[in-house]
Amino acid sequence: MKSTYNYLFVLLLLVTALGCKRTLEKLPNQSPDTIITPESINLTGDDRLNSVVFLSWFGTDADGYITGYDISLDNVNWVHTTQSDSVFSFTLEPGSDTTDIEFYVRSIDNEGLIDPSPAYLKVPLKNTPPVAFFAEKGFAADTVNLVTTFRWGATDVDGDETIIKAYLKANQGDWLEIDVKEKLISLVPKTTSNGSTNADLYYGTNQLPLSTPLTGLVVGDTNVFYVKVIDFANAESAPDTSESVFIKPKTSDILMVTGLPTGPTDIYKNAINANTPTYDVADYFLSGGELQPGYWTPTFDLLLDHYSTVVLVSDESSFTNSVTGRKAVLLDFMAPSLQRFSNNQGKTMVVTSFTKGQDISGITDIFPIDSLSVSNGQARLYPDSVITSTLGAGYPDLGATIVLSGLSPFYMSLGAEETYLGHLTPVQSWTGPRTVGARRKDGNNNYYQYFFSIQLYKMDKNISDLEILFDQILNNDFNW
Repeated sequence: MKSTYNYLFVLLLLVTALGCKRTLEKLPNQSPDTIITPESINLTGDDRLNSVVFLSWFGTDADGYITGYDISLDNVNWVHTTQSDSVFSFTLEPGSDTTDIEFYVRSIDNEGLIDPSPAYLKVPLKNTPPVAFFAEKGFAADTVNLVTTFRWGATDVDGDETIIKAYLKANQGDWLEIDVKEKLISLVPKTTSNGSTNADLYYGTNQLPLSTPLTGLVVGDTNVFYVKVIDFANAESAPDTSESVFIKPKTSDILMVTGLPTGPTDIYKNAINANTPTYDVADYFLSGGELQPGYWTPTFDLLLDHYSTVVLVSDESSFTNSVTGRKAVLLDFMAPSLQRFSNNQGKTMVVTSFTKGQDISGITDIFPIDSLSVSNGQARLYPDSVITSTLGAGYPDLGATIVLSGLSPFYMSLGAEETYLGHLTPVQSWTGPRTVGARRKDGNNNYYQYFFSIQLYKMDKNISDLEILFDQILNNDFNW
């Protein structure tokens, strides 16, 4: 009987429950929570972080999901992001060595609710001193003719833009403040003879120097340069020290530039020695051309400013520029500077040679040569033949004691005047011009340019004739 009552009681409860209508109440949205990693940075003194810091954060939401974050450095002004990490480059106050950054992050959930208690992290920072350096690539070789050109640089882990001052020093001279944006510098001694002197400093390709010179330069001796920088927190870099550079003095208004080996160079030197008491030499063949300027402009431009006459002897050999990696014959590298030199009333004597089919487009606007023959075969000069001039006794016939093959006579450019004609023998149906020497004169009827496309040092039948020709050109035709 008891079991029957229990059954009826359970049934009654079930019917009652099914007959009642229950109302479910929606719980309020819970705010998200935010965590920064790391949660603390306990660093002091020199162990503080530099101004570039990686930080990450994340949010959790019990009843939804995170859609983004707000970031602040003052808990007032916020910036929205959907990222959960970033590299920050913080800024220290000018003149300040250390600072503490207040960093806040708050999460936002899928219903737009914002974490009411943003995560907080104090980031202890210390300014890192900048670093200054001389760029090895293109730095002046161990010996230069008057002009020293180099590139310098600087970097700062706190941001290169924080570097606000730069200084340069020569030897035991004074530090000179230089423009932090001007990384290519040329130094030219004010006094070009041996001894201590100040130096004019040129930025880039500027043709005017700074008004304040660099002190401490020594001509005729080795020089060491130093560079340093200072950042906005007044942190100073350690000075970087350059390789030593020997600066050759200027002894004459005539500069001989050679791109030939010692043997041919000495023959040309002897021809100049017989007629000129002093002249300077820039040997750009030595040690594979290592003394060639890395920056032809402005280095060669500034060098030529100190001379009235240039004798250039070269050939078809290619050299590689130490800065650009460009391969070209010496004349191509020098051509723009020689054009500027001519425009400034400079006088030039060029002796060179070409290979068959060589591209000479880079020099035809500068020298009295228009083009070479494109004919098959070749032109030769035999020992019983000569190159001749109709200009008089100062231009003697020149001949060789051996057969000269593969010569490169040329067609002259407009306004040029022939100085030497080769009595050449065509081989394998070669055809072309016979001109091997030409010259130009300026608007005042002064001869300022001589150009030879045959190696005159090979004209060895009577070496004194070569001396006569050099005397005529350097001491007579260029004597204005």
